[in-house]
Amino acid sequence: MQELAHWWRRLTSRSARQAWGLAPHGMAWALVGLTRQSHGLAKVHTSVSLQAPTGFGFADLAWLSQALRHNGRLRGGARHRLNMALPAAHLQEGVIDFPAQMPQEDWVYEVQLEVSQALQLSPDEVNFDFEPAPLTDGLVQRVHWIGCAQAHMVDFKDCTRAAGWRLAAVESEAQAAQRGVRALQGGVSSLLTQAPQDWQFRLATPTGLTGEGSPDSDDAIDEAIRQVLSTPTGSRLVASGLALKAWQ
Repeated sequence: MQELAHWWRRLTSRSARQAWGLAPHGMAWALVGLTRQSHGLAKVHTSVSLQAPTGFGFADLAWLSQALRHNGRLRGGARHRLNMALPAAHLQEGVIDFPAQMPQEDWVYEVQLEVSQALQLSPDEVNFDFEPAPLTDGLVQRVHWIGCAQAHMVDFKDCTRAAGWRLAAVESEAQAAQRGVRALQGGVSSLLTQAPQDWQFRLATPTGLTGEGSPDSDDAIDEAIRQVLSTPTGSRLVASGLALKAWQ
């Protein structure tokens, strides 16, 4: 059953024509929508800043729900899947090194405890996700985790559901930004010189990104992300990286 579910997720992600990402920027949100142009390429079709209207605070999500509903209707109706990054103040991140021989099914409980301790909440009050690091020394397996209070997730799920959307995934800004730069046609050069609405992205396949890999070094990518992350371009990059997750 697990293999069937995994196959179905891969099939539906490959067939998706649109994908959306939502990233915080100060007291606003950046919403980016991508359209699949071909098997291996996607382009931006929506890149907007959602600002709370007068009388609404950032924490009042009713205005955000209305803005999502409006933009969803402009792109063909409701039930869009949305990947988002929560504000940094809502999140905790970390790593755990497990013995290499430890069964993966035992990771869940340990990660849940780590997240609950970091947030100072009971285990059943946290929402979390994790993934193994790609490299290991053979003796330990490093696992990256991200977590937040369950109450925050409920609030954002209610917000997107009221807009007619579906919250599909939540991840950190840093992870989404890395994905965005590495998939961006032209890499760092495009990030620093091209308008976000003109961005195009190579899509992931089972063997990696289509076309050539990023021409930029890891250091160059990290430095470019550092430069733009506090700017409107940075939030557009994060939202783009979140949207790209739909095709992984």
